[in-house]
Amino acid sequence: MNRMTNKKYTHGVLFYHEHSGIKDIYRGLGDVATSLTTFCKHLSIQLSENEGDIIAFCKKIKDQSYSDDVDIVFILGGDGTVNELINGVMESELDVPIGIIPGGTFNDFTKTLNLSPRHKIASQQLISSELKSYDVMKVNGQYALNFVGLGLIVQNAENVQNGNKDVFGKLSYVGSTVKTLLNPEHFDYKITVDDQTVEGNTSMLAVANGPFIGGSRIPLTDLSPNDGYLNTFVFTEERTSVLNDIFKQRDSMNWNNMTDGIKHLLSKHITIETEPQMKVDIDGEIALQTPLNIEVIPNAIRILTLPDNDAAEQIETENP
Repeated sequence: MNRMTNKKYTHGVLFYHEHSGIKDIYRGLGDVATSLTTFCKHLSIQLSENEGDIIAFCKKIKDQSYSDDVDIVFILGGDGTVNELINGVMESELDVPIGIIPGGTFNDFTKTLNLSPRHKIASQQLISSELKSYDVMKVNGQYALNFVGLGLIVQNAENVQNGNKDVFGKLSYVGSTVKTLLNPEHFDYKITVDDQTVEGNTSMLAVANGPFIGGSRIPLTDLSPNDGYLNTFVFTEERTSVLNDIFKQRDSMNWNNMTDGIKHLLSKHITIETEPQMKVDIDGEIALQTPLNIEVIPNAIRILTLPDNDAAEQIETENP
């Protein structure tokens, strides 16, 4: 890996939405552009006005009708906007690095990249970041970087969209409080992971590529977004002991022995059928319905990532 401080990109394109989570998007753009221009000879700032615009721009970059010298793309936005860029890059088979700058509520994958949740600081951190390869999930022909969720995850997302309280903080959706706060809908499921089939009834299913969902870290110590595997979690019980147990760190070898109420399955290919048909949350966007066909595409994209030692130094600087 080469440190970016010794390299100038020729032409970077920064995508953004006017309705991002940043209070003053134009001031935010100025802060971010100040950092990005230190390692991009030419920086284009591109407004995405409608859903699908970023995908269309990626196609133009691929066929060089946008410009013939774009060699890196950036996104300033939340998890849903990041997801749109990932779909654009994957659909167009666009072989360029990606820089992600947080501009949403949870910014789950920027935590995986060791970046600050503050857009200005994160853009400065990109200067000393390194390129790292990450897996991507292909879900019914669409692409996802972080997770796929059914049940309570969708209910929570709909609650947030309707202006109601978000109960996902600190994984509080696990436990007896769920029943009171959300009145979860149970559904029957049939999951086939590689050559194993599991059936049952649940209120939530999650397939994770990244280690953060809803702002909280999944306590599976060997969960990795670039190991060529996906992690399926089936929530089989809702009780206080599950809530207490979820915070204990464990690895995939002993998860099912240590964890009552949450089954873990490791696989490369997953199919999910439900009764009734369920809505599906992909990286924060309610975009599909069951049945699902999910596969992992190893090392599909390259994203700027702050090295662990630099991230530790940054935390010490921010919290002396």
